[in-house]
Parts: sequence; C-alpha cells; structure tokens
Amino acid sequence: MIQLIIYSLIFITSIIFINMI
Repeated sequence: MIQLIIYSLIFITSIIFINMI
C-alpha cells in the first residue's frame, strides 16, 4: 500500500514538472 502512494506521488510530481516546462 505504501508503494502505491509513493508511485502516485512520483507520477503527480512528473506531471507538474512537465507542465512547468
């Protein structure tokens, strides 16, 4: 369950990073 939270957190961070560029 913790791994799922970490994975989704990385996914959200990736989307934000792409949107900033």
